[in-house]
Amino acid sequence: MREVTLSVPNTDFAFFQRMMKGFGWKYKEVVPQDEDTKEAVLESLDRAFAEFHEMQATGRKGRRAEELIDEL
Repeated sequence: MREVTLSVPNTDFAFFQRMMKGFGWKYKEVVPQDEDTKEAVLESLDRAFAEFHEMQATGRKGRRAEELIDEL
């Protein structure tokens, strides 16, 4: 069995449900997460730059990008 992810427009969702039921296929409805708003992205950037400037002013060293990626 394979799993497939689809995005179905709200206007076609009732048809999609009938089609899945007709084929006897299972489906799970997942509500998409809201994308970050422009304001949230700008606030995040402001915090990042403020932390960067603080690091420069205090002489504190940051971590290398490779170290952060390795943690993931």
